[in-house]
Amino acid sequence: MLEISLPEKERLELSERTFSTKAFHPVGRIEILLSFDLFNPNKIEKGINSLPLIGSKVFICSSEFLSTHFKTFGIKPENIEHSPTFRMGNLIYDKNVPVDISLQAIFSRHCAVVGTTGGGKSYTISKFIEGVIETGAKAIILDPTGEYSTFDAHPKVAHSVLISESYFPYQNLTINDLFVLFRPSGQVQQPVLLEAIKSLKVAHCLMSNIPNNGHLNDGTNDNFTFRGQQVVINNGLIVKQGNFTAAYNNAYFTYKAIVEDFSINNFGINLLHRQIGNECFQIFNDRWATNRDERNYGNATSLIMRVNNVISDNDYAGMFGFNAPTTNNLITKINEFLDNPDLNVLRIGFENVPYNFQVREILANSLGRYLLNKARTNAFRENPLILFVDEAHQFLNKKVKDEYFESTELNAFDNIAKESRKYGLFLCLSTQMPRDIPVGTLSQMGTFYYS
Repeated sequence: MLEISLPEKERLELSERTFSTKAFHPVGRIEILLSFDLFNPNKIEKGINSLPLIGSKVFICSSEFLSTHFKTFGIKPENIEHSPTFRMGNLIYDKNVPVDISLQAIFSRHCAVVGTTGGGKSYTISKFIEGVIETGAKAIILDPTGEYSTFDAHPKVAHSVLISESYFPYQNLTINDLFVLFRPSGQVQQPVLLEAIKSLKVAHCLMSNIPNNGHLNDGTNDNFTFRGQQVVINNGLIVKQGNFTAAYNNAYFTYKAIVEDFSINNFGINLLHRQIGNECFQIFNDRWATNRDERNYGNATSLIMRVNNVISDNDYAGMFGFNAPTTNNLITKINEFLDNPDLNVLRIGFENVPYNFQVREILANSLGRYLLNKARTNAFRENPLILFVDEAHQFLNKKVKDEYFESTELNAFDNIAKESRKYGLFLCLSTQMPRDIPVGTLSQMGTFYYS
C-alpha cells in the first residue's frame, strides 16, 4: 500500500462529525509485487497477468501463505525438499508466524544489505551468520569494528584479529598490491621498484638453493658461483655496481618462473629500499657502471623514503609481518578454517587496524584479491564460500594516489562481484546507501535487503 487519499472536495469536508454522517470515497494506490492463483498457490508470478476489473475486491494475503512463500522463495520446485532454511524472524503484524528463508535463495547471486544507521543492517547480517551456522555452510566476515565479536565464543566460529592476533603475510601480496602499498609514480619509479623486487627474488633463490657457497652474511661481498660465473650478494642485496650483467642474467633466467610470478613475492622486503639504490646504475658494454646515475637516484629518492617509512611503521609491520612476526599467519588461518568441517564462520577483525594512509582499504583489498585468486583455482566450486563485508563503504569505491596524483583503483571486490559467482565465491555487502557501492559491483547484486 503506497498511498491513501481523498478527493479534494471530500478532504475539505472531513471532520469528526461528518466522518460518521457522510459517505466518503477514499482512493488507495497499491503496488502489486506478486500474484498467485487462489486454487494453485504454488504458482507465483511477479506482477499481474491482467488488470483487475473496476470494483474488484482486494484481500490481504494470509500470514500462512506468506510463510510458505518465503520458505520456497527463489528455489526451483525440484530442489525445495533438499534446500535447508533458517529462521530469519517473524512477520511484523503476526508474531506467531515465522519467516524461514533458504540460504541458497539469498546467496544464489551476490547480496547487498542497505539501510540507514540504526536501521537493522547488523541484525540482518547476524541472522545471516546464524543461518550459515545452522545450515552448515562456510562464510568469512570482514568485521571493521569488532561488532560481530559476540560470535567468537560459538564452537562453530573461528576468529582472527589483525595486528593483535594475526598478520597478512606480505609474501602473498601481488605486485599490484605492492604498488598500491608503496605508491611509485608510473613513468619513473615503477620500473626501478619492479627491478629491485626481481633482484631480491633472485638473491633469495640463490641463497636458498646455494646455502654453502661462501655466503658469510657479514657485511662483505659474497660471491655466488653460478654456472661458472660470480653473482655478488651483500647481506641479501644484489650488488650491481661495477659487475658484469651476464652472471645476474643467467641466474635470473634460471629462476625466471619464480622471479616473474608476482602472485608470490618471497623476498627480504626489509632490504627493498636499499636494493632500489642498487638499481640506479647504467649499463655500458654488458657491465654496470661504477658510478651511480644521480638523476635516476634523485628520481627514486622519494620512493626509497616511502618504502622505508612503510616498512618501519609498527602498524604496517604488524599487519603484513615485515619483521619477525609474533602473531599467526592469516593465510594459514584461512586455509585451516576452509579445511576444517567443524567450523562454519571465520571472523577477521579490523578493529585494531588504523584508519591513516588508507591502510584499511589496502589490506581489505589484498584479502579480497587473495580469495579471488583462490576461487579461480576452483577451491570453492564444490564447497561454496560466502564473503561478508560489513561497513562496505570503508573498502569499496576507493583509490590511492601517488605523489604525482595518479590514482590506482582498489578493485578486488569489484572483480569478485563480476566473476567469482561461477567459482563458488559469493559476496554479501552491508552499507548505508546503494551509491556507496561502485556501479559495476552494484549491477551484480541479485538480492537486496532494505533495513
